[in-house]
Amino acid sequence: MTLNGQAGSIAHWYGKVRGHALPESPGGMILKSGPIRLSREVQKGRFKGLSGVHAVLHGSKSADTGSLTLFRNRLIFQGASQNTSIPFESISAVTIESNTVIVDRKDGPTLYFDFLEESGKKWEDCIQKAIAEFYDPADIVEFCPKIRFSPSRGNKGNKYAKFHEVHVAAKQWCRNDLPLISQFLKQVADSLARGLLDIRMTGMDHIPRKGAAIVAANHVSLLDGIILGACLPRLARFMTKNSPFNNPVVRTILMMAGAFPVMRYRTDVIAVRNAWRVLQKDHLLGVFPEGERSWDGQMLPFKKGTLRLILAAGKPIIPVGISGIYELMPRWTHRINKVPVRINVGKPMRFASISIVDQTEEDVNIANKRLTETIQQLVV
Repeated sequence: MTLNGQAGSIAHWYGKVRGHALPESPGGMILKSGPIRLSREVQKGRFKGLSGVHAVLHGSKSADTGSLTLFRNRLIFQGASQNTSIPFESISAVTIESNTVIVDRKDGPTLYFDFLEESGKKWEDCIQKAIAEFYDPADIVEFCPKIRFSPSRGNKGNKYAKFHEVHVAAKQWCRNDLPLISQFLKQVADSLARGLLDIRMTGMDHIPRKGAAIVAANHVSLLDGIILGACLPRLARFMTKNSPFNNPVVRTILMMAGAFPVMRYRTDVIAVRNAWRVLQKDHLLGVFPEGERSWDGQMLPFKKGTLRLILAAGKPIIPVGISGIYELMPRWTHRINKVPVRINVGKPMRFASISIVDQTEEDVNIANKRLTETIQQLVV
């Protein structure tokens, strides 16, 4: 990409943009939006999948239209029927899905801000930067599934703690083996992926033929899970964001593929329990430790919660590096470009099993460093 005669990658220019100081007007106002739609979180039903997994499905319901203003210490929504002030101290997570910025609060319902005429990504970046500056830029290590501060500042409690041991009943209300329709769909998806795309794979022999293991891959495109799931020699039950499951057709396909939902903007203890069920039934669990797709093709920091789950499980970790899929279909478009895709599967990694309640920050940091470096080496 070339701008003003200077060549650079998307990651280079994105870094330049993010490096700019926040604009500011009198009164501490940073940004004021055009028209947006405000929605509130609602329950959309329940999900029953393979291996005994089940979850509550969440979605949003339109509540108002208006505008959003970002200040140095708060957000203010001014709508047709209500005005809402959201102090930064009350915000527990900030993330984005499509063009909708999701703000989870400690003292109220989750709010969805759908930007109708401008970039929601711009707003997510600005809100996160303002919150970081409100505290201290060095204090916050991640914004999703919850704002997590550095160990020097301290984090309250561990919401995963009571799920470090999950026992699955012998009798399940859904199938534990792979239904014939799932086997058929996987074969069809595999044939289509290999026939329509230029996919090159190495290391597939590192996938164990049986027994529990965790497949951990980098995440740059919506197609990652689809292509990787189709090409693996065994069905992997992937943790997938909650929102696609609200569509009945997509939900059926995801269920047949063995996927199950996880809330990206909240510590989802139900998803943790479901991940344990998958592993206790000796299946492959598929995870993307970054927790979301990269916007610029660069690997994002791994989520602390995923690393804690990996350590607690004590199962073999199969590292996977995927390259080419960002160029195939990056997060900011739905247009598919035909480019070579490379899937490199590394040798299984082993971490000592440490229950979540006994894990230290050093344990998590060591696992983070090893897994990050291994996957980066496989992304070529």
